Amino acid sequence: MYRRYLLFLVWAVAIIFILLFGNNRVFPSGFLLSFLRFDQSQFDTSALSLFTLLGIYPAAFFMLFLDEKRFLKPSPMLASFGAFALGSFILMPYLALAIPRQTFLPFRRRKFIPYVVAVLAVLSAIIIWLALARSDWSIFRVYFMTNQFVRTMTVDVVMFYILQLFMLHRIRSRQNTRLGWRDLVPLFGLFSYLFRRHLPSSSNG
Repeated sequence: MYRRYLLFLVWAVAIIFILLFGNNRVFPSGFLLSFLRFDQSQFDTSALSLFTLLGIYPAAFFMLFLDEKRFLKPSPMLASFGAFALGSFILMPYLALAIPRQTFLPFRRRKFIPYVVAVLAVLSAIIIWLALARSDWSIFRVYFMTNQFVRTMTVDVVMFYILQLFMLHRIRSRQNTRLGWRDLVPLFGLFSYLFRRHLPSSSNG
């Protein structure tokens, strides 16, 4: 039960931080389209890469909830769809309020998930490589300090990682095991679990 309160606390602190930290400056008109085009002539690669990862993290959680909905009520699928627009800011309060099911259906292996995970993992690796190779982190620091959109994206990624640990801890506890080192790797820990979970050789449960 205390974990629910902890999630609410993280959620509230994150929102307050976004609203009150730094001196907000508005990006020029059309900036969102530039993000969608990954336009490096307009914005630094660091912010563009972060924006791209915020499309990948919700996709990973969506695939996770295709199985985990067996254990949660109400169904997490609506919140999972909402995460593509509102990010972890909708998933965190959902998981804080969700009630464990007393009975649930058997595990259903989904053959497409390992293929989708492999594609997303490669895409994520490319995005992270671009961020490390071509970013000017001093510019990102200015973005973070002065722009609420970039600050929100940064906090969103951190919250997604917290939710990754929360969900994988819940799953490992159900399996009577502990978090492994793979589980601790941001985003790729989730990819690893999903990939192995839905392989033909995976054990059901």
